Amino acid sequence: MRRGLLVYNPAAGGRDRTAQMAALAERARDRDVVLSLLPTERPGHATDLVTERLAEGPDLVAVAGGDGTVSEAARALVGSDVPLAIVPMGTTNVLARELGLGKSPEEAVDLLTSTATRALTTWPSAGRTSLIVTGIGFDGRVMSSGSPVLKRLFGRAGYAWSSTLEWYRYEFPPIEVCGLDADGHPFIRRATFVLATNTRRYAGDAILSPFADPGDDLLDLVLFTSEDRGDLMQFYRLLPRGRAEQLGVRGVERFPVRSFTARSLAGYELEVQVDGDAAGWTPVTVGPAGGRVQFLVPSGA
Repeated sequence: MRRGLLVYNPAAGGRDRTAQMAALAERARDRDVVLSLLPTERPGHATDLVTERLAEGPDLVAVAGGDGTVSEAARALVGSDVPLAIVPMGTTNVLARELGLGKSPEEAVDLLTSTATRALTTWPSAGRTSLIVTGIGFDGRVMSSGSPVLKRLFGRAGYAWSSTLEWYRYEFPPIEVCGLDADGHPFIRRATFVLATNTRRYAGDAILSPFADPGDDLLDLVLFTSEDRGDLMQFYRLLPRGRAEQLGVRGVERFPVRSFTARSLAGYELEVQVDGDAAGWTPVTVGPAGGRVQFLVPSGA
C-alpha cells in the first residue's frame, strides 16, 4: 500500500474538480494507493500544503492542476526523494507532455503505481520556482493581459485574441540580457523579446528548442532581436509545427546559459511570465540552477 497526497486546484481548466478528484482517489485506492485530498485556495498554496505534510513521510505527491500548480508543489520537493506525479488538468500541461504522460486525469491513475522517476532541474525566477520557461516582453504581456474568462471557456484558444492584440501593438522595447553562458563566460546581448526554456516544449506540444534538457543545469536562451512585426508573426506561425523552424527566423538567436538577468532599456518596465503565469515585471534574474525534483514517469519510460 502506497500513501500519498493529492494536491489539486479545484477550479483547474475552469471547472469544479472536487467530485472528479474524489473519484480519482477512489480509483487509486483500488490500485493500493491511498491519497489525502488537499485542495488549493490561493496562489502559492500548493507549496505550503506539501511543505506542511512532508513530515508525514508520503510515498508520493500527486498534483492535479496546470503547470503553475505543479511548479508550486515542486518547490517544496526540491532535493527530496519523494516523487511528484502529474495529474494533468490545466490549459496546456506542458510538463505532462514533456514527460510523455497522458493528457487526462483518468490516465494518471496508472502513473501512481509506477516506481520509475525522472529528475528535472528547478530554476529560481521572479521569486518563483520554474520548471518550464520564463518569458520577458511579448509573451509576458500576453499572459498578463489574457482574459481569465476566455481562458476558462476556450483554453489555449482563449489567448488568441490577446495574442493578436498584443502583436498588433507590440513596440519591440529594447531589453538588455547579461549573464553566464554554458561555459561560465560572461555575455551581454540586446533583444526585443526573451524566452528562456528548461523544456523542449512551449505552450503545449510546440517545440521551442530541441536542444533543451530539463535535467541539466542549463537553460536554452532564445532571443528575438528583430523589430519587425512580420518576423514576430513568422516566429509564432512556425512554432506549432514542432520542428523548431522558428529558430531560423530573422533576428532569432539561441544559446545555452547558466544564468542571466534581463532589464528593460525602454524607460519603463516590461511584463514577465513564469511557466505560463504572469509573474511581475523586469528586472528579472533567472538561475543559476536550483535543486532537482523527482517526477514519476510510466514504468519502462
